[in-house]
Order: sequence, then C-alpha cells, then structure tokens
Amino acid sequence: MLRETKHDYQNCLVGNFYNSAVNGTYSSWNDFKNYHYGFTKDDATFEHYDDTYHFVFRYDIHKNEDEKYTLEICMMFQRKGIYSHIYVKNITAEELDTEVNLWLKGRLKYLKGLWAEIDIEK
Repeated sequence: MLRETKHDYQNCLVGNFYNSAVNGTYSSWNDFKNYHYGFTKDDATFEHYDDTYHFVFRYDIHKNEDEKYTLEICMMFQRKGIYSHIYVKNITAEELDTEVNLWLKGRLKYLKGLWAEIDIEK
C-alpha cells in the first residue's frame, strides 16, 4: 500500500526557475490522467505513458488533513531538457493503492530500463 513518502529532507526545487508555465497543479487524479500530455486515452494499465518525453525521476506523497493525498511529481521533459514540478491533489487512499501505484510502478520500470547495463533487478 502506498502512503506518505519518507524521503530525505532535501526536496527537488519546487517549480522551474526559468519557466513557470511548465509547472502545474491538478485538482484530482482523474484531471491529471485526462489533461497531462503523457497519457494515452483508454490505456488502463498505463503501458503507453510517454516516459521518453515525460520522465518521472522523483515523487513524494503527502497526506492531507482531510485524509486525502497529494502526489508531488518531479519530471524532466527529456527532449527539451525542461524540468517540471507537478502536484496532483485530492487523491483517495483507494486511488493511491490502485491506479497511482500501478502508474508509479511503470515509471520505475522505465527508470530501471535506463540503467539496464549495470544489471539492476527488474
């Protein structure tokens, strides 16, 4: 089950210093799926998410006072070298344990593939 992350104290820079237009906040997990460019419609298992262009290299999960969660995503648009910082708010525990978990596992699979030459366990 996914819950709050316990990463070290040093977070990634919040926002792109050079271009704030590439940062964003989505009011729900469904809004993120429906409006973020990395997703393909009707891809329930997220197998066609565009990791090459929307490379997620870090995430943080924060529990809100209303018992919902916020997913903080650090992403590089690799083809343009642009850093983006995204917040997805109002995620339920059920969404966190199902779709968000599945989506994050896909990002981990892509990341491991980038480091395949050093034989990281897949």
